[in-house]
Amino acid sequence: MTLLAVGAGQMVEVIWVSVLAGVGITAAFSFVVLGTSGWAQCRRDGRGGSAVLYATVAAVAMLIFVGGVVFGVHIMLTKS
Repeated sequence: MTLLAVGAGQMVEVIWVSVLAGVGITAAFSFVVLGTSGWAQCRRDGRGGSAVLYATVAAVAMLIFVGGVVFGVHIMLTKS
């Protein structure tokens, strides 16, 4: 296998991982915003069950978002 083929394969990997991370992290934070705003609206309207559901969505999405960011920083600091 030539050096050019190995380099191209690594470049393709960088591209698809970057796209996946960009879309995934953005989507996770979007669900944080959606859950938080839905929770606030449901609380104002007195819909406790829906508020709990929205709060759960926001909390899970925040965990995914923070986990993704921490994992990304970890990978950047340990790759050589």
